[in-house]
Amino acid sequence: MAVPVLCIAAVLFLQYRYGFNWGDEGWLWYISKRAALGEVPVRDYFSYDPGRYYWSVAIFKLLGRSGLFEQLLASYLFGAIGLAASYMAMARVGVGRSWRLGILLLLGVALGFPRHKIFEQSLSLIATAGITFVLDNPEKQRRWFIYGIATGLAALIGRNSGLYFAVASLLTFILLRLGGRTPTVKASLVPLLGGIAIGYSPMLFMMLRFRGFTSAFIDSVLLTPKWSWQLRIPFPWRSHAGSLHGLDAWQMHAVSWLCLVAPLTYLFIIWVGYKSELKGPRALAVGASLAGLPYLHHAFYHADFPHIAQAVLPFIVAVAALSYHSWAAGRGQWGLACFASMTFLVLSSWLPMEPLVQHLRIESRSPQSLAQIAIDGRKFEMSTNQATVMNAAKASFESCGPHDGSFLEAPFYPGLYAFLNTRSRTRPRLFCLILKRRLTARTGCALNAPIRSWWTTSILIIVAAMRSFRQDLNSIIHRKCVPACNKLGRRETYIPRGICTTLVAFMT
Repeated sequence: MAVPVLCIAAVLFLQYRYGFNWGDEGWLWYISKRAALGEVPVRDYFSYDPGRYYWSVAIFKLLGRSGLFEQLLASYLFGAIGLAASYMAMARVGVGRSWRLGILLLLGVALGFPRHKIFEQSLSLIATAGITFVLDNPEKQRRWFIYGIATGLAALIGRNSGLYFAVASLLTFILLRLGGRTPTVKASLVPLLGGIAIGYSPMLFMMLRFRGFTSAFIDSVLLTPKWSWQLRIPFPWRSHAGSLHGLDAWQMHAVSWLCLVAPLTYLFIIWVGYKSELKGPRALAVGASLAGLPYLHHAFYHADFPHIAQAVLPFIVAVAALSYHSWAAGRGQWGLACFASMTFLVLSSWLPMEPLVQHLRIESRSPQSLAQIAIDGRKFEMSTNQATVMNAAKASFESCGPHDGSFLEAPFYPGLYAFLNTRSRTRPRLFCLILKRRLTARTGCALNAPIRSWWTTSILIIVAAMRSFRQDLNSIIHRKCVPACNKLGRRETYIPRGICTTLVAFMT
């Protein structure tokens, strides 16, 4: 399994130091750091399911550090599991070594973006390998049982992925039943359910072990439909470049075709699988299609490219396996053309979004807009504005006698808490959701309480974002603060009345 590890290591070390997403990437890092200190995800902080954070905690403990690099390393190590599962599945069905290496490199590129969602991407690859494992010999109850364990573990990392695993297994069962190639319900679905119970048992243990976890978990499940809002799927007839040009316009059109080609490919391969024998590379293509079909919900519910990129990796495996099958069957030109077209589509969609490529593009246009900043002893490169805000927030935080929980940002950049090694006085992502969705009549209490008590000494407000949510929260800040003589670049700064000289930055 050295090849998948080398592939993911190359992706990590080529581009780990470029950029830092304060929001989603920072959220993953922040919750992982708090979990490493003994706090409980979901219960103590609004978060995804706890599996991904405890995976990161395990890596933190092994390395003795919990910096941003260690968080990225933890994510990419999980990505190595997805690549290893794909590589093993390809080897088992007889895909040639040179083809396996090419497919692995393409999957490595796809795992490069988005960095904070490698868990979802890897799980989709594990589902692909698992369904293929079942299709290879569906009469064996042990295979359904093992896939059930994988389903439970997937739900421990992300409930959506657990659901997609389960739906993929049901689609597999239906396809096999229609073809008369499956054992009874008792011999397939019962072992599957038993495996799910075992795989999900750590979550049941947490419900029994941690007081308050069960109610917080139920609340988070009820809130799941409100985590994000729907975006229209960017099919080709809906996509318009607008002000985009060059590589950005090209990438947008590639993504629009990806949204059309991926589901049609899945349906075509499943139809072919229904008509023919599920053996060799064809079984892998069908397995990838059955696993990828449920993940389209994840891609298309909030259909921007970061979400699409999380959920369509099975498409790469499906087309590659079908291409190899055609090549091995003597239709080499068709197989190579199919694989080349898929590669072109994937690279056109992903490469412009890769951190390294984005960094090189900015550096070529405006090198003065980039700056270096040290995060836990390692140098990272990001925009000058972002580095300025981070350094100013750190200086303000430290100048006021920093203590745990004495910094407040709003509305949704929890990465700053991880950067400052302090905890949030609110549930950061939940606060953002409250602002977006106006879920309760008590909207704003998460911000009002710490401001009114002035226990918080450093405050960073992203005004452009706040204005789009709640004007009344902005007015609270203005009433409680007076203008300061210092400025953060060209940005307004304020000092809370009656406390130490503190930065309150209104980023416009």
